[in-house]
Amino acid sequence: MAVAYRCCGAGAWSIAFEPDGGLVRTSMKLIERYIFRRVLALSLTTLFATTAIVLTTQVLLRVNILTESGESLSTFLKLALFLIPSMAMLVMPFALLIGASQNLNAMNTDSELAVIEASGGSNLLIAKPIMLIALAMTFISLGSSLFVEPWSNRQLREIISAASADLMSFAVQSGTFKRVSKDLYIQIDEQLPGGDFGGIFIVDLRDPQMQLIYYAKRGAVRTVGADNFLVMQQGQIQRKNLETGQISTITFASYALDFATFDASQRTTTYYPKERSTAYLFSPDPNDPVVKNAPDQIRSEIHRRFSEWLYPLLFGLIAVYFGGAARSNRDERLWSLGLAVLIALAFRSVGFLVAGNSGTSPILAALCYLTPLSGIVVFGALVIFHKAPRIAQSWVDRLGDLIDQVRRLGSAIGLASSPGDGGGPR
Repeated sequence: MAVAYRCCGAGAWSIAFEPDGGLVRTSMKLIERYIFRRVLALSLTTLFATTAIVLTTQVLLRVNILTESGESLSTFLKLALFLIPSMAMLVMPFALLIGASQNLNAMNTDSELAVIEASGGSNLLIAKPIMLIALAMTFISLGSSLFVEPWSNRQLREIISAASADLMSFAVQSGTFKRVSKDLYIQIDEQLPGGDFGGIFIVDLRDPQMQLIYYAKRGAVRTVGADNFLVMQQGQIQRKNLETGQISTITFASYALDFATFDASQRTTTYYPKERSTAYLFSPDPNDPVVKNAPDQIRSEIHRRFSEWLYPLLFGLIAVYFGGAARSNRDERLWSLGLAVLIALAFRSVGFLVAGNSGTSPILAALCYLTPLSGIVVFGALVIFHKAPRIAQSWVDRLGDLIDQVRRLGSAIGLASSPGDGGGPR
């Protein structure tokens, strides 16, 4: 006669007997669904919370040009929307690690893991629902990195460029110098009939060796294709060499500046590799400035897109290995959770490092894939063969002694620094 332990809810289990063991198999399915629901709920909650926090910091980094240009609330919402794919892909593995680790820790505290093992459930029973979530996140990350993220980055670039052009209208309303970017300022006196501007004054201090000052009586923003140009009429350009102090003045009847990049020699907007589609990266335009000047950036972006989607699977295995085994209340689980986080951070840090430089070396390109794959193989084998993490008790005792010594030292310092009843200077 077989004994089955069935999950009836959070922390509740019932015991049943079945001659042929059918209820045992049924209860195992219930346990898998139970773990799946709890891990998925907490992982999604963590994903939304952490994405919102990281998204807020990224929006604040780009919010200056939008506020300076007087953009509407809808532009801010679009900015946040197009930042979500990149931020979500960054925090998704960590959300799974936190969600799975916290749920497994809670199940062990409620003795649910012990009941599962006592009923004949293997370590793979606990790992299966978590790995299903990890696989789902893995394929979502792959689709996002190959298609969604490049598109959203390109849209984000266009929003920033459009906001730079709209800054002209806001500068007209203020009538004062407005900061376009670092060391780049513009002032417009008035708006003339027909939409033209009067009294354009621009100071460009971005070049440490050259100071540029533009002045024009009239001007207007003209759009050619996807690019915005500031067309100035009846003005002057003053160039000052900051090293020699030499000043040269150029008078012009008409002069055009690409306002998106503020570079007259660059008539088209340059998109970075992260803003290009995956198909374009494999067959880029030979005239692309990035292809000519930094082709390693394109290779690095390709390796990044085809390697980062493996990390949710790795983090899921790390969570199962360190939290999937039942332990008594005497065992310290805090060290295992901390060790899991440290190992995950180490893998992710190495992944960031090699991915950013993978275009410069075939060895780094190989490490870009070997870093997550090696972790998947190692922790996958540990989970399959049910190798529970162990730490020597002597290490735990030494750590406890060290903490006690530090605590006693702190108490002694506190007593020494406090004045006595009659001692100390008056």
